[in-house]
Amino acid sequence: MKLKDKVAVITGGGRGIGQAIAKAYAREGAKLALCARTTTELDQTVKELRTLNSEVEGWSCDVSLEEPVKEFIVSAHKKFGRVDILVNNAGVMTRPAPMTELDIKKWDYTIAVNLRGPFMVTQAVLPIMMKQKTGSIINVSSMIGRGAYANFIAYATSKWGLEGFSQTLAAEARSSDIRVNSVEPGYVATKLTGYHGSKPESVTDVFVYLASDEAKGVTGKMLSSSGWKSQLK
Repeated sequence: MKLKDKVAVITGGGRGIGQAIAKAYAREGAKLALCARTTTELDQTVKELRTLNSEVEGWSCDVSLEEPVKEFIVSAHKKFGRVDILVNNAGVMTRPAPMTELDIKKWDYTIAVNLRGPFMVTQAVLPIMMKQKTGSIINVSSMIGRGAYANFIAYATSKWGLEGFSQTLAAEARSSDIRVNSVEPGYVATKLTGYHGSKPESVTDVFVYLASDEAKGVTGKMLSSSGWKSQLK
């Protein structure tokens, strides 16, 4: 029970990697505050998690919108009394397209969800963690956020930006004993990949580690779900 009684906030928790992380955290004893846009998926995930004897609540929230984000974090904090872990997982990706053909609305929405969203959620959570003098923030990145992939300009920019956000926040929050790291999960079978790739459950070990007290002092790292242990040496 590596996360016994810790409170974890997970965005995009209704399916895919977010759901898998939530289940892994539940098995380790965490209390869970989940948000997602699709209420039916979120409700089903909450129902499944409760069968694991986990204390869990779900909130409908689009992380690209300021007021719903604030309401989500206020409600989660009111329900659980603290926030020990934040996983910024919610993300979107448009169909591959050359930059000259990319619709500006798709660019704006991708940046809004993938970069502005983590900023707003973290900005709402950070004062809680600072008051506690402890916390772990884990940002879900992508291989497209660490290498050049043609025709993914919006998604790539959002994830490269998220890496910079993670590194800067790690430096800023270190004095409050708040750890900030990013994880590149690899090619995982989710809606973004058309359900091709490895199972979401196969990438959760690094998320459990970073959320736990075992990772005390580990901050500013850019880890991958495969080989992350060797990256810590």
